[in-house]
Amino acid sequence: MPATMPENVVLPDAEAPLFVTEADLTSIGHMGRSWLVVSDTTAYRYEKTPLGEQLVGSWPLAELKNPQVEDLVDACGLIAQHEGIGVELLRATASRNLQISGAQKRLEAVLKNEPVPEIKDELRVCPKCQRPLPENTEICENCVSRGKTLRRLFGFARPYRLRIFWGTFLILAGTLLELVPPYLSKLLVDDVLQKRHLAMFGWLIAGLIVSRAGLSLIQMARGRNVAFLGRNIAIDIRSALFQKLQQLSLGFYDKRSVGSIMSRMTNDTGALYDVLIDGVPITVNQGAMLVGIPIMMLIIDWQVAIWVLAPIPLILVAVYVFRKRMERVWSRFWHNWSRMSSALNGVLSGMRVVKAFHGEDREIGRFGKRITDVAHTGYVAEVSWSTLFPVVMFTMGLSTVMIWWVGGQAVLAGRTTIGDLTAFVGYALMLNHPLMMLQRIIDWTSRSLTAGERVFEILDTPVEIRDSSRCVSIPEMKGSVVFEDVRFGYEKSREVLKGISLEIYAGEMIGLVGHSGAGKSTLINLLMRFYDPTYGRILIDGVDLKDIKMEDYRRQVGVVMQESYLFPGTIAQNIAYGRPGAGLQDIIEASKAANAHDFIANFPDGYDAYVGERGQRLSGGERQRIAIARAILHNPRVLILDEATASVDTETERLIQEALERLVEGRTVFAIAHRLSTLRSADRLVVFDQGKVAEIGTHDELLAKDNGIFAKLVTMQTEINKVRENYIVENGS
Repeated sequence: MPATMPENVVLPDAEAPLFVTEADLTSIGHMGRSWLVVSDTTAYRYEKTPLGEQLVGSWPLAELKNPQVEDLVDACGLIAQHEGIGVELLRATASRNLQISGAQKRLEAVLKNEPVPEIKDELRVCPKCQRPLPENTEICENCVSRGKTLRRLFGFARPYRLRIFWGTFLILAGTLLELVPPYLSKLLVDDVLQKRHLAMFGWLIAGLIVSRAGLSLIQMARGRNVAFLGRNIAIDIRSALFQKLQQLSLGFYDKRSVGSIMSRMTNDTGALYDVLIDGVPITVNQGAMLVGIPIMMLIIDWQVAIWVLAPIPLILVAVYVFRKRMERVWSRFWHNWSRMSSALNGVLSGMRVVKAFHGEDREIGRFGKRITDVAHTGYVAEVSWSTLFPVVMFTMGLSTVMIWWVGGQAVLAGRTTIGDLTAFVGYALMLNHPLMMLQRIIDWTSRSLTAGERVFEILDTPVEIRDSSRCVSIPEMKGSVVFEDVRFGYEKSREVLKGISLEIYAGEMIGLVGHSGAGKSTLINLLMRFYDPTYGRILIDGVDLKDIKMEDYRRQVGVVMQESYLFPGTIAQNIAYGRPGAGLQDIIEASKAANAHDFIANFPDGYDAYVGERGQRLSGGERQRIAIARAILHNPRVLILDEATASVDTETERLIQEALERLVEGRTVFAIAHRLSTLRSADRLVVFDQGKVAEIGTHDELLAKDNGIFAKLVTMQTEINKVRENYIVENGS
């Protein structure tokens, strides 16, 4: 859907339109159509008003500088400098971020007198309602089929068909037994109490006892069957969700918080479990009652039954309207719950920082807002239910009144019996329960369907990083790596790498150097195949990385990061993470090579010592050496060192450096180092600048370049070290 000129806007004759971008927020932040129209001389901002398209602002292009995309709360804006002041050229919701970024790139090209680039930033909209589609999915949240969601939910029950048939039989049998007592009461009144058929008295009483006992046995069997189904289906749902989470690329996690994903795994799947355990059996049982009771009433006396059942359609209409409202309410509830979980996870993970900067009160205030949002949404749900409940009760009260009014007249006229009237009253009382449960059932289904959509949203997310149909196995890699015009951006609209071409020979050690944000870590992420390039390709031993079997590749690539993550467990388990079947002797040898054996042996439990959450029981240097031991045991052909010696003291750095020297032998190595002096042993250094390769050469060659980027970085770091040394000398520490 490319943007077009507003209907009633005509540019001056001397101006030619270069591009148009449409947005969905006005200048005051309200929802509404707005446009940025850029001609060869001027940028215009228009907004849709009741009187037509209105010009909000215009700026000569000669006076605009530095257009940038500014991220706002659930929105984004295109900002440029005009006479030294930032002006907003356009604003849109977050769903149109790609279009705003495209406008920024086009405007930047125009200001540089370059051709307007062709950018694929067309807005993806739902063909049915024309609303923007969420990123990475073709599912429109507004038009999603609740019935389809329910069918998919029951798809998890397909392996347990026999259990479901058995459960259905038990429900129907229980419903029939529940309908027996009122009919037996009718016989007691008409045939025993009035006609004095005393021989039937004992049998009818026995029938009441047997029906109640049979119903109890059926309920016990039904409950056990439901518990079995609920347990197994919940396991299947959570297993499928966790399996999908393992398959998804890091791009999926970049856009979502850990707390939000945890909420999907715990609360959303828990809501599905609740509906499978309680909602579905109760819905089927009460639905059978809603059908069976009217049938019994019609059999006894259809004329009275029609009057008694007349209010039920009104109740069903009210419930339908209520269901629509509750779907929206529960959608907001789960969204707020996810935000609360995300906030809680963030605070608990960063508790040391909170304490260090005395942020307790601020975090209490922020979390209180999240709690209030969740509680308020739950309050709205309960208020809605409490409003419907009295309406249903009043309507059912009218049904009871109709029984006495119409049924009483029928008894007085001799058209029906007192026993029939008694049965009607009994069935009416029984009918109250399913009708009262109806709104709770709607509550359950609304809650579970909303939760189900959130779960299926993850299950339907495309797996971006996966084995291709033509993937090949490389059991023994040599380690040569070639980057051919590689381009990549974490967001499609913002490139981080802008055409990287490199050739690395097997066994070569490459140092990656550059300012923060230059693209070094991004290149490493592509090499690890956490992401795929948006353009170009990476060749490993002459084979496109996308065409190599991921299991083979990941088995032969190792990484040591700046902040090495350790899993809760023992030291031995963490070292052997890459080779779970490794023996203790192999683990010890890897630890010795990593200069880690001595400090491990000093622990009371040795290699069985528990490292704590994220390895917090160990120092930074100890965690780093365990990570190196893990990489040594993994024995990769391609090794990645991402700031492996940063943030440690000099002695620890020496031990780590010795371990790294053993680790890099005979491997292709990519090293990012905080201290540039540690890269002297690299065969070549690759200097990055703004996403491009700026310089390539040995340490001495690059240092000898006048005004070279690497030389400037070394000079800067040397000066900083001198300042630090002088400070230590002056302050005696």
